Amino acid sequence: MLDNFPAADGGTALVAWLKSAGTEHVFSVSGGPINPVYRACAELGVQLVHCRHEAAACYMAEARARVNGKLGVAMVTLGPGVTNAATPAIVSSLGGTPLLIIGAQSSTAVTDRGAGMTFDVLPAMRAVTKWAGRCTDPRRLQEYLDMAWRHIWAGRPGPVFLEVPTDILHAPIEDHYRSQLPPPPAKPGLPGICAGDRQAFETLLADARRPILLLGDDVFFNPSDRLAEAVEKHHLPFFTLRLARGALDERHPLCAGPGYVPCNAALKRALAESDLVILVGHHFEFDLGFGAGLGEATKVVQVATDAVLLHRNRRADIAFNTSAFHFLWLLAEAAAAPSDRAWGQALVAEWQAERAAQAGENGPEGLHPINAIDAVTDAAPEDTIFVTSHGNVDFWADGRIQVKAPGRYLRAGQSGTLGAEVPYGPGARFADGKAPVVVFVGDGGVGFHVTELDTAERYDAPVIIVVLDDEMWAAISLPQEMTYGTTWEMNLPRRDWAGVARALGGKGWLARSETEIAEALRAAIASGKPAIIQVPVRSVISPYMKSIS
Repeated sequence: MLDNFPAADGGTALVAWLKSAGTEHVFSVSGGPINPVYRACAELGVQLVHCRHEAAACYMAEARARVNGKLGVAMVTLGPGVTNAATPAIVSSLGGTPLLIIGAQSSTAVTDRGAGMTFDVLPAMRAVTKWAGRCTDPRRLQEYLDMAWRHIWAGRPGPVFLEVPTDILHAPIEDHYRSQLPPPPAKPGLPGICAGDRQAFETLLADARRPILLLGDDVFFNPSDRLAEAVEKHHLPFFTLRLARGALDERHPLCAGPGYVPCNAALKRALAESDLVILVGHHFEFDLGFGAGLGEATKVVQVATDAVLLHRNRRADIAFNTSAFHFLWLLAEAAAAPSDRAWGQALVAEWQAERAAQAGENGPEGLHPINAIDAVTDAAPEDTIFVTSHGNVDFWADGRIQVKAPGRYLRAGQSGTLGAEVPYGPGARFADGKAPVVVFVGDGGVGFHVTELDTAERYDAPVIIVVLDDEMWAAISLPQEMTYGTTWEMNLPRRDWAGVARALGGKGWLARSETEIAEALRAAIASGKPAIIQVPVRSVISPYMKSIS
């Protein structure tokens, strides 16, 4: 296959490995040192997506992984091109998503001589990734990529960084590298469940009257078609966290809402009253109160592919270092737990009542955020992918969106990062070329990477950005007002974001009512173009933001 190249080089070897690993898109921003990669992408049929900013390129790659669970790949130029990728690497690391960032470097012939744009980025990238390495021999490129792949998938998925100097990318490769694609890399295996742990778990389950199920990230990467069977057999009220949102349709009669204590009082009560908490594919991090809210007599069963996460913040009575797939099979096979069904149903009813009570009044300054979000979700098609991040707007949306299937909800909130929202939109669309993609963002967050609507238009990746515009940095200003009775430099003048979308080749609407929102959403989908729907809203603090502030 590679023999047809006029001059096969290190870039050829790199892209051949990517193609063998199943890569369909490489996200990048122009850089002369990486031209061999660009040429190889064109020759080998890997779509190069040229973005406006390296951070946005990495966000798009990571979003793609959040939709389909496959490796996301970004290629950035040397120096500031790499440092622009550091924040997305943090997002990927905290989110547990598979991301390969390949960074250029100056030629090995000028190492340590003060070449332009050159400095040692490896210490910085090691701090924000699972692994960072440098390849200085074109014959070892595929070896280093295999190494990177193993680190990506070992235990909990995450980001890695590989630096390749430009002379290595340009170096001719030997004939035996040119005959065919390399074999696809293999994921590391996962341990199973020993007989002793299985028996201990079945004993705990047989005694449980108030068991609950918390579903986390590993459930997305290692799904089981027996999840619904297990939930219904044991009558398990369940809560979903992060990447597991939609692992089971959240309209299910046993769904008790998202697994975030600050925005779900039913979860807070469940943790305190349950006699058995089954935490699958996650750990007791801040959204679960670090495990502090569990009852004194509560037993904990924790399942994680990464042994480092077991017992973190709260010691588990039984800890399984295995995949969610293996454990959910065990759960489905176990004898039915003697669950208190009335207690479980009361939890679900409490969440449903809490959700219903969130709706607020519209005002002269705009819609209540809940009413605007509901107008969008009610009008959106069944298979829509929704995106949020980490602002006050996102915290309102988080509890309103009922996620119906895996990979339909992307939330970059783990890192507290603003700016991921707009690039996540086209990234999701590249992963699923048919589903509508709707991004919720505030008038603060939209300003970070709004020019990526141009990228979306150039690559025919239509996304709909819903800007909930309250003319301020609400996530900070509202707590400031609560604490000090005033705010400092928090106001944002209303800008014509709909006009910005039109200037970038897309469509734009200003919608002031629920009816106008629904009409604009339908028109945006029908247009087949990237779009912004700008909605003036009241500035109202979300339950999540109020709790953590």
